[in-house]
Amino acid sequence: MAGRRVPLQTTLVAIVLVVAAALVASCGGTTSSEQTTPPATPASGASASTPISAADATAVRDVVLAYWAAYNAYDAEKALSYLEEGYRSSDGKAIRGEISQIKSFGVELGVSEKSAPVLTASGQAQMELNLKEPTGTRTIVMTLSRNGDVWVISDVNEVN
Repeated sequence: MAGRRVPLQTTLVAIVLVVAAALVASCGGTTSSEQTTPPATPASGASASTPISAADATAVRDVVLAYWAAYNAYDAEKALSYLEEGYRSSDGKAIRGEISQIKSFGVELGVSEKSAPVLTASGQAQMELNLKEPTGTRTIVMTLSRNGDVWVISDVNEVN
């Protein structure tokens, strides 16, 4: 029996699955089988989040959406410009690699707000998002810090 060729469609599906698995592993978050660190608990019984002004909520949303727009446009430098310097230094190389991978396969990630931005006890803002990938949808929490008058992304983690 002569060797059978694998249909192109099957090969492309396999490639997309491998890329998606690599993105999950390197996205700076954890996989569903790993333990995630819960958000810092507020000191002395304060609530975990406090109301956020409409202006700050808009600014946080704008930064988050601009980051994912640059990510999906495969513009690593623009995406990295929305990150806090320490986070950019520690995770910038991995983020560049992720963007390069999705670009090579023409993948675009879908992003939608799962919960509105809130201020945490530590004075940072957090926003929960749905991140739709070729293999499914994950929930991520983006943490932002105020840098002068500007909000910058200081952490991104997957939650279960």
